[in-house]
Amino acid sequence: HYQWNMDIVGEPGVAAEAELLAAVARFFSRIGVGPDVVGIRVNSRRVLDVAVAKAGVPKSKFARVCVIIDKLDKIGACAVKELLTDASGEDPLALPAETADVILACLAAGSVDEFAAAAGLPRTDPAIAELGQLFELAESYGVRDYLDFDASVVRGLAYYTGVVFEAFDKKGELRAIAGGGRYDRLLELYGGEKCQIPCCGFGFGDCVVVELLKERGLLPDAR
Repeated sequence: HYQWNMDIVGEPGVAAEAELLAAVARFFSRIGVGPDVVGIRVNSRRVLDVAVAKAGVPKSKFARVCVIIDKLDKIGACAVKELLTDASGEDPLALPAETADVILACLAAGSVDEFAAAAGLPRTDPAIAELGQLFELAESYGVRDYLDFDASVVRGLAYYTGVVFEAFDKKGELRAIAGGGRYDRLLELYGGEKCQIPCCGFGFGDCVVVELLKERGLLPDAR
């Protein structure tokens, strides 16, 4: 098995993420897989952080809230709300129902503008504006059709610091095809404070995309 990794080092702006997303989308296009078959879910750790904090969630509970958010596709909104508001146990989240409702409204947003409205954030908020710029850049790259804003994408919270994304098949039958995001603090773990270098990248394995190509009858005959 093989994995395609692409990383951009030293660029702090979302132009780097736009380049990465364009590379993934154009790869799909080159192998004959259009945006009707696959998509790339895009979110931002920064946007989610600001929205959850504005909803009234203490910073100490942010990571736990995101673990629950990550279950949305599997258990549904009602079950997510129950977990967010659950007051049982030794250290419960016990969020107010109103706070849980705001979080769920944010997760249901179909665009950055809808997310900002649900969170009560201005379009000029730096985190919101940055994510909006990314979608504008994707438009200029000609790959916007592949992108879907999805506030429930919270992969890699331990190291991602900004934009996060994952490629998926729209039938929902396969696991993630590729995934990545911004990890500005990761190199600091190995090189100390002198290594505060902005980075972003993705990993793209061959296994899932091969299965997708087989299913669509697009796998080349190697004989």
